Amino acid sequence: MKAASPSGEHQKAFKEALARFASGVTVVAARLGEEERGMTATAFMSLSLEPPLVALAVSERAKLLPVLEGAGAFTVSLLREGQEAVSEHFAGRPKEGIALEGGRVKGALAVLRCRLHALYPGGDHRIVVGLVEEVELGEEGPPLVYFQRGYRRLVWPS
Repeated sequence: MKAASPSGEHQKAFKEALARFASGVTVVAARLGEEERGMTATAFMSLSLEPPLVALAVSERAKLLPVLEGAGAFTVSLLREGQEAVSEHFAGRPKEGIALEGGRVKGALAVLRCRLHALYPGGDHRIVVGLVEEVELGEEGPPLVYFQRGYRRLVWPS
């Protein structure tokens, strides 16, 4: 049985509640032949240590989804504070001079290279599970954080 669509007020309250949840910001990328796509994602999490799995939510309408499915692999770049323009670029607001380098964001805190492990339905999104096959650690520093519809800074030890 399919659930009834929530009312406009319910949707508004739901979106407002989720805006109150802070999250890190990532760029997910995949390449299929000559086509390389990337998108900003905040719906990302660690799923398992053994085996090393991560999960993220990708809209059914995202141009990245068919590329990711066809490629069977993807990268996740964990963005650092100061990479707001990178986040905006891959969220569909293009900025000059921003590009992926081998599927990764230069200067990211870390890059995870993943093999597609599983796909699950998730409403108007797909839940993508990746098996982490390689980890590239960048320099330590504060992460790019998104909270209440904007980027925020963490107090970082000096």
